[in-house]
Amino acid sequence: AVKDPACWPSAMRDEWGTDQGSASASTHRAALVDGLRHVRAELDAFAPDLVLVWGDDQHENFHEDLIPPFSVLCYGDLDVKPWAQAAAAAMMAGKPNAWGELADTVRRVRGAPGIARKLVEGLLQADFDVAYAYKPLHHPGLAHAFLNTVLYLDYDRKGFDWPLIAMPLNCYGRKVVGAKGFMTSMADAIEPDPPSPSPRRLHALGRAVARWFANSDLRVAL
Repeated sequence: AVKDPACWPSAMRDEWGTDQGSASASTHRAALVDGLRHVRAELDAFAPDLVLVWGDDQHENFHEDLIPPFSVLCYGDLDVKPWAQAAAAAMMAGKPNAWGELADTVRRVRGAPGIARKLVEGLLQADFDVAYAYKPLHHPGLAHAFLNTVLYLDYDRKGFDWPLIAMPLNCYGRKVVGAKGFMTSMADAIEPDPPSPSPRRLHALGRAVARWFANSDLRVAL
């Protein structure tokens, strides 16, 4: 019964329409792109020294051998291939993208390893036992939570030249390993992994990061 549109709320039926959501998808996409351009305009106006991004690692860089609750990637500059590297992790193999970019397209993502190392030191001094890394582990570039931030906030391809610090959080918790980032069937019986950090702990971590940067002379977009 839940698959029958006649049983759905009216707003949901309106979105589904007579074309299985194609028209409403275009409307949603336009609103999304407007929002991305708004955020980009704010970044351009603010002119940060660096951008820090929190995101989830969906069984990309972190696998069975290490699942940190949260970490700081103290990477230097990376030359990444967004569409080749997203083929498996973001299910983009053989699919076109909005920019018509090819699988061998290369983008330079600037890092800020010196600042990232100092941030780790500050967090450790604030009693946050944060993991850190100087190079990727399993994924050849950046997990798509972080790479998509660069791609989408450069929607009009003006360039994204701000150094980036990525902070992966374990958002998948009890299914991060067992479900391989949810690349499994809902019907599969999966032994649960340990949970993610609590929302309270992650909120405190974000506050500690903001405090550390507030005490620096850096202009930072979080």
